[in-house]
Amino acid sequence: MLRKQAPRICYFSAVFLSLISALLLYAFSTLFGNLNQDEGWYLYAAKSVAIGLRPYQDFFYTQAPLMPWVYSVFEGVWGRFGVLGGRVFTALIGLLASLCIAGMAARAAPQQRAREAALIAFALVSCNLYHVYFTTIPKTYALASLFLGAGYFLLTLCFFRERRSHSRLSRMWALPAGVLIALAAGVRISMGAVLPVTTLLLLFNFRRSGSAFFWFALGGLIGLLIVFAPVYFDAKDEFLFSQSFHVSRNGYDLFLIAGSLSRTARAYLIQFVLLGGLLLRALFLGIKVVDSDMQEDSDPLYHGGIWPLIWFLSFFAVFALQLMSPHPYDDYQVPVMGLLGAALAVWLVKSIPLRKHCSVITLGLVLAVNLCSFASPLIQEWLTEGQDRFWVLPKKQPDIAELQSAARDVIALMDNTKTILTQDLYLAVEADLRVPAGLEMGPFGYFPELSDEDAAKYHVLNRQGMRQLLASAPCEVAAFSGYGLAIQAPVMDRVPHKEYQAMMRELSLNYDFVQEIPAFGQHNTLLQILKRRKAIAE
Repeated sequence: MLRKQAPRICYFSAVFLSLISALLLYAFSTLFGNLNQDEGWYLYAAKSVAIGLRPYQDFFYTQAPLMPWVYSVFEGVWGRFGVLGGRVFTALIGLLASLCIAGMAARAAPQQRAREAALIAFALVSCNLYHVYFTTIPKTYALASLFLGAGYFLLTLCFFRERRSHSRLSRMWALPAGVLIALAAGVRISMGAVLPVTTLLLLFNFRRSGSAFFWFALGGLIGLLIVFAPVYFDAKDEFLFSQSFHVSRNGYDLFLIAGSLSRTARAYLIQFVLLGGLLLRALFLGIKVVDSDMQEDSDPLYHGGIWPLIWFLSFFAVFALQLMSPHPYDDYQVPVMGLLGAALAVWLVKSIPLRKHCSVITLGLVLAVNLCSFASPLIQEWLTEGQDRFWVLPKKQPDIAELQSAARDVIALMDNTKTILTQDLYLAVEADLRVPAGLEMGPFGYFPELSDEDAAKYHVLNRQGMRQLLASAPCEVAAFSGYGLAIQAPVMDRVPHKEYQAMMRELSLNYDFVQEIPAFGQHNTLLQILKRRKAIAE
């Protein structure tokens, strides 16, 4: 009796473990995850849009325009809680994206194994601490993942599991699917690579997919126009300048590409092991379901492999494109890792010979993903400040709590002003303060070699503009960490030491040192808080 119930027990154990793990990992990442400078830039951009400012036209912004617009709609909810509120909101988006990934896999898998496919796809992303962290902190990844997952889920609705008289009309689900995937490109432009890949694959399968390719392409075009047409007509030059920022860093380096690949494989170890195993199986044995109780689906578009193939090739297109960037950070790949997870889940459940083994293997995979998360170096990184010889230095409090404490200290130094002179934007967001024009992207907004005319046009600061800003002492309080006055765009080189010292002397003419916080924020640099002299203020 127990033996007959073993698959059911394994499946429900895997469901319980994956759901509990996902919630715990998202909570852990929200409360203990290291601060990232990007959190401040994106949340500050959303707050700026919420008060009526526009990306590119009114302030410098280096991504596609949709994320600040979406976050600004909900700013009244998360904004009152600062960066922590932004993290909770982003974590909810990340969880929704994982559910969409699970839904994709369930729709594309054989009906008898749909629930296992959904659970595997869900666990591969939402039980992976690395993926959870980068879909918790307010960057573009969670929202782009949600639009991709929701778009591809809607695309699977174009085809029913059984033949129906109105199945041709169902092809029109591809229209909103195309819109949603175009919106993913409106969050992060590199996601746009999936549009031509998906359209071409649907076209190549025209005999089965019919007009779906047309509706999908039309939806993609509509979505792109919704996002980018207003930007093109209102701020084309400013937008193109902001996007050229990403390709202006020094050349292509094979060493950086190899490092990015290595770190990505380490972060998503189970996915890459599965990919390698399935490729070897396909090479030598092929992928074919041989279970006698498996009924062939009436629409071969499902089990003929087109959906996981679309997801895998879309993943590969974006993965390769981002790998070719001048500085390919491994976290760039986070939004498309769900596509790979869904494809692997479908291929895996189809390759298991006996259905009764599906649940056992699913539980094993959920355990393996959680074990990798437990072994992740991120945990030690979040809980310690490093090591002094053989003595581990534990953090006195999580980064987010230290940020909240620093924000309270800054607010206590102020009288009635609502601005702060800083390039650490997460501090401004946490204290609910504004920064002077040109500092909206923190250190990424300092272009020392730009002309005065271009700096004013693109809402950034050149060398002269930064000197004038520091000399004018526009804010009652200033705060600079190790990222302050240290980076020059667009190649993101270190500011020469003499120039840095000159800017700090300019700052010291008007401000007095008040407080310093060691091991603050991203990469644990020193935060210095300064107060403007009263004589200057008067």
